[in-house]
Amino acid sequence: MKTAIQLSSGAKGTLISKPSDVGYLLYFHGGGFIYGSKNDLPESLVTIFQKQKFSILALDYLLAPNSSLSEIIQSTFDNFLELKDTVIKDSPFSFCGRSAGGYLMLALTKKLIENKQALPEKLINFYGYTDLEFIQTQREISNYSVTPDMIQSINLKEQTWDDPLFQRYLLYIYGVQNQKLTDYYQISADQKEALAISPEILAQFPPTFSTASTTDMEVPFRYSKRLKNIPHSQFRAVYDLPHDFLKETENEQVRTLMTELESWLKK
Repeated sequence: MKTAIQLSSGAKGTLISKPSDVGYLLYFHGGGFIYGSKNDLPESLVTIFQKQKFSILALDYLLAPNSSLSEIIQSTFDNFLELKDTVIKDSPFSFCGRSAGGYLMLALTKKLIENKQALPEKLINFYGYTDLEFIQTQREISNYSVTPDMIQSINLKEQTWDDPLFQRYLLYIYGVQNQKLTDYYQISADQKEALAISPEILAQFPPTFSTASTTDMEVPFRYSKRLKNIPHSQFRAVYDLPHDFLKETENEQVRTLMTELESWLKK
């Protein structure tokens, strides 16, 4: 059963649940904090999570440059606390994040640690990262050159929570091609360091399943690989696949990965 959830901040969520569920899985989508939607959760993951009797909460979060990255993280923390009080309550919960949503998941866990709040039982990270150093490097993520006139109709001012049709994708490509993500996220060099998740904080994280592709052109593999340092974690590399390889549903490596994730969740 799917249920729409409205939070006081203006964010929305989708709850996928069954009467037999015994815990919650919160999902954070990808999109470089510029575009994307809570509705992009792959059916293969829905099946795995439902087998583990998770009620799945797919959540909106604020998008840049309409909001700064600091505002995105803080509002996500506030939204989680509201969900904890009103929906999750005393039930066990875990997080799953994909790309930028993986970083957001990790940043949220960091804030829970700093504020001495209850932590998720498990984290599931698909090609996320622990710091933002790479966003200023030149990356060839698209052969398509985006020009300013192609993005001029995109609203960059009004608070935006969701991009269900991926209409802001060109804005993201433009930001990467012109190295504007730091401006879009509204962060300084000092803030970038503060927004990193240190090894000391990672050492306090719950068990984590992480994966990334060795040939990732969007998030360099070495950034994802740092998550191997989380205690009781499992890191699984895949080879010669694109950044968002969850879309490669027929690939044998991806099928094997899904099987390994399912086994890990049963532990």
